[in-house]
Amino acid sequence: MARASRNLIPHSRGGVSASTSNAKRAHQLWSDGLAYKKSGQWLKACASFKEAVKLEPRDALYWLNLAHALNKLGQRTEAMDAARTSLDLDAKNLVTNHLLVQLYRDQRDPAEALAVLNALPPDVTRDERHHVLTGACLAEMGKHQEAISHFLNALQIKHDDKEAYSQLGFSLMKLRQHAQAAECFRTLSVLDPTALDVAMYAVHYSAWACDWDMVDHDKGRLADTMDLLTEASVSEPISPFCLLSISDDPELQKWMAMWDMRRYRHIHPQDPGHYPKRDTQARIKVGMVSCDFHHHATSMLLVEVLERLDKQKFEVFLYSHGPDDGSALRRRVVASADHFVECAKMLPREQADRIRADGIDVLFELKGFTQDTRLATFAFRPAPVQVAWLGYPGTCGAPFIDYIIGDPMVTPLSSQSAYTEHIAQMPICYQPNDSSRHRDVARTRQECGLPPDAVVMACFNQSYKITRELFDAWCRILQRVPAGVLWLLVPDEAVRQRLRLEAARRGISPDRLYFADFEQIDRHRQRIALADLALDTFPCGGHTTTSDTLWSGVPVVSLMGQTFASRVAGSLLSAVGLPELICQNFTEYENKAVALAQETALRMAMRQALLDARDSAPLFDSSRFAVDLGQLIQRMVARSDQGLPPAPLPAEKEPA
Repeated sequence: MARASRNLIPHSRGGVSASTSNAKRAHQLWSDGLAYKKSGQWLKACASFKEAVKLEPRDALYWLNLAHALNKLGQRTEAMDAARTSLDLDAKNLVTNHLLVQLYRDQRDPAEALAVLNALPPDVTRDERHHVLTGACLAEMGKHQEAISHFLNALQIKHDDKEAYSQLGFSLMKLRQHAQAAECFRTLSVLDPTALDVAMYAVHYSAWACDWDMVDHDKGRLADTMDLLTEASVSEPISPFCLLSISDDPELQKWMAMWDMRRYRHIHPQDPGHYPKRDTQARIKVGMVSCDFHHHATSMLLVEVLERLDKQKFEVFLYSHGPDDGSALRRRVVASADHFVECAKMLPREQADRIRADGIDVLFELKGFTQDTRLATFAFRPAPVQVAWLGYPGTCGAPFIDYIIGDPMVTPLSSQSAYTEHIAQMPICYQPNDSSRHRDVARTRQECGLPPDAVVMACFNQSYKITRELFDAWCRILQRVPAGVLWLLVPDEAVRQRLRLEAARRGISPDRLYFADFEQIDRHRQRIALADLALDTFPCGGHTTTSDTLWSGVPVVSLMGQTFASRVAGSLLSAVGLPELICQNFTEYENKAVALAQETALRMAMRQALLDARDSAPLFDSSRFAVDLGQLIQRMVARSDQGLPPAPLPAEKEPA
């Protein structure tokens, strides 16, 4: 980074001015800039501050105000230069130090931000904000244990510092201390009863801990918080993702999503609704935005379809704001695209400008309310057709997303009212799959610590999806299947202990619960087939987990509800030829699980059918999926080309 003040001698508030008149004029310009700033006229404020620093180039305060204005205008490089100049002139100014730190964080450079914090002279008192920023930088570098000490330091200085509590909660979560994380957000909810975001996180992390008494408590607090909200309420960004495992109410999920979209109301797209007329003879330009174009579940599902998409009809642009992990999957994804654009250091508006400049016809949002989303990019409306797909199983509640891709089972047209997007149905299943997955022979039960002769009933979904009602059902199944054991993907000893205790309370020996650690995906897939059957979670079922399980030849018993997240496994089972394993209530779910557990011949027949399905079922036919997706894209773009608004697109029947 260029430093504009290398030839300047540091001063604390200013230096010797060129003349008294220059000083007076500069001060007046600075005052004018403050007035413009107060009224939100950032262009005029920036112009005034620029003139002030020209007249008084050694005044640190003028440079600081210029840096702030430049940042507001999105001119980050110039803002960093101005902030660095101000800091050179006044190295002890905490405000300037923290502004420069934030600018580096915005650029995703926490190491440089931390260096700025550490360069503060030792005689300057570190306030709570300084400790919070230090902890945040360490957290962004993955050093959560170190970060926690700084958040605790901040709380010692200011015991009710909300950001310190929030950051502490997230770092505890990253260290998989979910009960402690929930307590942080519970405390925040007491400090601010109208904070919807923290009330939701408290529920979510209690669910991760399988602390169901606190889940019920936190759900009650969440309901109380919602009752306090008004249209005038101001809240931090929330994640409706937290609702998926605790509610099967699609209207509640829609309300929550729409509430969160209020944070984008200030964004006014450039030339809204005006896009260059598309050459209908040219390839359709398809853009996809994600941070998951590496070794991640989204890329595992998507990559073969990208490889098989008809490149004579479609030109594919992938906009990545995630890491390059150097994996083979990353290389496959990059190779599948006509253009791979690195966007990690772009702000949403910059990314939107790039997408608009590329002339994208249809832009796919692959994140929704999941980590590191770029919904803000879509708020600038860089493409005439914008589509939500794959990353988030529910509505985004966004007026700037035109379609959500589903299928007749996960998004029946009768559920249109639960979506702000128009439903666009794939003919069979919305989820793509990679048919080049390994077909390795399974590992041994002995290697994985499982009893050799037991009926192993597995669930490889994350612990936050295990609800009290579901665990009740599992224990009733175990009571009816004396030879059965439960195999769960729970790496955390505290959660394991809690589940053992809950099993004992229900009359089930804790010894019948077996736990698996997280492993690399290929190693994990090699052990899935050790299970005799899988029990899906509810109301948030397995998605990639379920397709992996079916690929491994293990039948999955699933309970289908009203939300997208509760219907995915049903769609997958239907697409693989086992719709009889889709259940409508817990009684049916338990009975089918017991029947499968007790009837070895039936299980073995289903296992063989699933293994055969890897070469025949629509679920694993990427070529067919690519054709169907291409046709759906063409239907969306055709409406746009004709000047027609988006509308629901029912599934077209597959040719016989």
